[in-house]
Amino acid sequence: MSPARKGAHPLVTPPPSRLGVAAGGSRTLQDANNLAAAGSQSQDKVMPSATASEDASQPIGLSASSATTPRLGASPLAERGSVPSGIAASIATSGSVIAVANPDEAIEVEVNGNGGQSQPPAKRQKKLTSEVWLYFDRNKIMAEENGKEVEQVWAQCNFKGCNNKTSRARGESRFGTTGFWTHLNNYHGVVKGQQEVDTDLDPGVAVVEPYKYDEAASLKKLYTAIIMHEYPFNIVEHEYFIDWVKSMRPSFPINCRVTVRKEIMNLYLQEKDKMYAYFKTLKCHLSATMDMWTSNQNKGYMCVTLHWIDNDWKIQKRIINFFHVTGRHTGEKLSDSFTSCLLKWYIEKKMFSLTLDNAAANEVAVKDIVVELKKHAPLICGGLFFHVRCANHILNLVARDGMSVMGSATNNIRAFVLAVKSSTVQWEEFLKCATECGLDTRPGLSLDVSTRWNSTYMMLRDALYYKPAFERLISYERRKYEKTAPSPEEWTKAEVLIPFLKSFYDLTELFSGILYPTANLFFRGFCEIKLQLIQWCDHADPIIREMAKAMTAKFDKYWRKSNVALAVANVLDPRFKRLIVEFYLRKLYKGSYQAELDKFNDVIKKMYQYYVSSTPSSNSEASAPSSAIDVFMNNVAVGAELDSFLNETQSCESDGLPSELEKYFLSPTLKVAKGETFDILSWWKGQTGEYPILSQLARDVLAMQVSTVASESAFSSGGRVIDPFRSRLDPEMVQALICTRDWIGAARKDSRNVSSVVGDLEVLQAIQDNLGLEEEDLASDDDEPEFQL
Repeated sequence: MSPARKGAHPLVTPPPSRLGVAAGGSRTLQDANNLAAAGSQSQDKVMPSATASEDASQPIGLSASSATTPRLGASPLAERGSVPSGIAASIATSGSVIAVANPDEAIEVEVNGNGGQSQPPAKRQKKLTSEVWLYFDRNKIMAEENGKEVEQVWAQCNFKGCNNKTSRARGESRFGTTGFWTHLNNYHGVVKGQQEVDTDLDPGVAVVEPYKYDEAASLKKLYTAIIMHEYPFNIVEHEYFIDWVKSMRPSFPINCRVTVRKEIMNLYLQEKDKMYAYFKTLKCHLSATMDMWTSNQNKGYMCVTLHWIDNDWKIQKRIINFFHVTGRHTGEKLSDSFTSCLLKWYIEKKMFSLTLDNAAANEVAVKDIVVELKKHAPLICGGLFFHVRCANHILNLVARDGMSVMGSATNNIRAFVLAVKSSTVQWEEFLKCATECGLDTRPGLSLDVSTRWNSTYMMLRDALYYKPAFERLISYERRKYEKTAPSPEEWTKAEVLIPFLKSFYDLTELFSGILYPTANLFFRGFCEIKLQLIQWCDHADPIIREMAKAMTAKFDKYWRKSNVALAVANVLDPRFKRLIVEFYLRKLYKGSYQAELDKFNDVIKKMYQYYVSSTPSSNSEASAPSSAIDVFMNNVAVGAELDSFLNETQSCESDGLPSELEKYFLSPTLKVAKGETFDILSWWKGQTGEYPILSQLARDVLAMQVSTVASESAFSSGGRVIDPFRSRLDPEMVQALICTRDWIGAARKDSRNVSSVVGDLEVLQAIQDNLGLEEEDLASDDDEPEFQL
C-alpha cells in the first residue's frame, strides 16, 4: 500500500461483508458494479455528466491498463490511474467514499478541497406547493442555534395590519403549515381548500374574498330571503325557480313549502333566543309602544315594540310580539295581553314608559298595566312618567277640528281641482297653462280625503303653487269655470291657512321619526303650537278666530294630560337645558311663571333622586367620546327671541338642586352654529364620566317615543305579509315572519350604523294612516297628575 500524499485521503475499505462480497470471494463483483452504477445515476440528477454516466457502467474489476488509459472527458483521478474512471467520476462529483472489490489496495482520493473534511451534498430547494404561502411571506435570517450560527426561515402573514402573535412562525418544511392555516381561519376567515374569488370593491384595489360552499348556510339564506322579501312559501315549488337554482347547482336540495314553513319557524325561535339573551344583558330601561290592527282575515293583532339606547348610545327598536288578540279589545283584555308579553320576555322590571294612542280602552288598560307591573318591581317615581300619549294623534284631532270650521272656505278650490283632474282634455289644458307660466308640471295636483286633514293641506299647497296656471286656464274658458273658480277672498284665506297647517304637518313628520330621539322635541314643538293658537284667537278674520278657538279647546284637553317627563327630556338637551322651560313658561304664564317653574324643578329632583338611589357606584365609569358623524338630528332652528334669551342667560341658578344637577345647570349652554347638525346621543356618550347618574337618566328618557308610528309602521308590513294571496297564514306564522324580518333586518343595518328595520315607505304610510284615524275621546282621568303649561 503506497503512503498517502499530503492533501490526500486514504480510502478506508470496510469489511467484505459490508461490501456485499463473501470473504472467500465466492460471489461475483456484479453486485458491486450495480451499486456503483446506481450511485452514479443518482448523482447525475444533481449534476449531469456524460462522462460519469458512461464510466459508471464499467465493472470495478477492470485491468490496470484499461483503467489508466486516458480518454476525452475522463475524470482527473481516473487519469492518474488511482481508481477506475467511473468510480473517479462519481467521487469527483459527490465526494463520497467508494468501496472497491480489492481490499488490499488503497486509493488516494481528493475530497472537495475542504482540507480533508467530507461535506454532505447540497440539497435542491423544495418547491413550495401549499396555498398557505399565498398569505405568508418567507424571510431568511441568521440566528444562533446550539452555539452555532445557522440560517433560519421565518414566515410572516401578509394581511395588512396583522400583528397577532400567531402571524409569524418558522417556515421550514419540517414545521408544517397547520399553524398557518389555523391563523388564517381564526383571524382572516380563510379556510384550507376553499375557492377564492377576486373582486374589485374599489378602483385599483384587488380584494380576495374567501368562499366555501356550505349547503346549510345556503338553505338558511334562502329562508331568510323568503322572510325579508315576503315571498310566498310555495316559491320553492315554482317550476322556473327550481330550474334557475338547478342551473347553478344541480345538487342543491329544494324542499317543499311545508318544510320551508318549518325551517322558518325554527329560524324565528333561534333569533328569539338571541334577543332574549340580549335583553338580559341590558343595563338600561326600556320604552314601549303598543297598538292594535285588524287584518284582512278580520283578526285583531297587537304589536309591541321596544325602544332603548344601547351601550354605544345608538337608539334601537325591535318588534318583540305581533300576536293575535281574540275577543273584544277591552281595556282589561289589552292589559292582560301586554303584561303577559312582558313577563314572557322577562323585561317587566326594566320598563320605563308606554306610548299609546288616545283610544278610551287604552286609558283603562294602562292603569291595569301599572298596577300589575308594580307587583314585580317598582316603577320610576311610582309610574308617574309611564303613560305617554301619542303626540301625532293629538295633532291630528286638533287639526281636524280646525278644518271642520274652515271647510267652507276651501270648497271652491276643492271643486276646481276635481274638475281639472276629472277630464283628460282639461288636464292637458291645465298642464299646457302651467308650462306657459313656467311652472314645474311634475308634482301635479293632490286631491284631498275628507277624513284626513293632511290631504287637505297638500291639496291647498299644490293649488297655491299652480295658482297662476289656474288663473290662465280660467281666462281661456271663463264661462266654463265661472261657477267653480275660487274667488280672490278664498285664495287669500287659503294663503293664511297654509302656514298654520304646515306647522302641524311638519311637527307630525318630526315626531314620527324612529331613527333619532323625539322625546326632546316634544315640549318645544307643542309650546310653539300653543303660542300660535293664542295668536290666532285674536286674528282679524272671524273664521280664523272661530277655527283657532275650536282647535284650542281640543288642544288644551290633551295638553293637561301630557307627560311631564317629555319636558325633562328637553331640559337634557345641552343647547337649552332648563332655560327653554323658563322661556316658554314666561310666555305662557306671564307673571305667574315662577310657580310653574318650581313645580317643574320638583319633578326633576324627584326623578334624579330615584336614579341616585337605584344606580350603583360602579356604573359611573367614563365612556369614550363618540366619534359618530351627526346624521340623525337636524339642529332645530332657534328662534330669534329664544336665541336672545339663551345668550342673555348663560346658565341656570342652582335652586338647591343636587350636586350633579347643579353642576349641569350652572355650566354654560352648548353653542351650535345655525345650519349645523347636533347628535344629542353622541354628546351624552362623551359626558358619562362627567355626569354618571344624569347620563343614565338621559339614556332612559331620550328613548321615550312621542308617537306610536313605530308600531303602526309594522302594520304596513303586516298588510303585505297577510295579503289576499296569503290570507290563510295562521297567527303564529304571521308573528314569526314579521318579528324575524325586523330582527334580521335591524341586525344587518346595525352594522351600517342604522338602528331600525322599518323602511322610509313604511314610515310614511304609517304617518298617512296615523293622520287619518278617527277620533276616540279620552275617558275622564282625574287621578293622573296634570302638566299645565
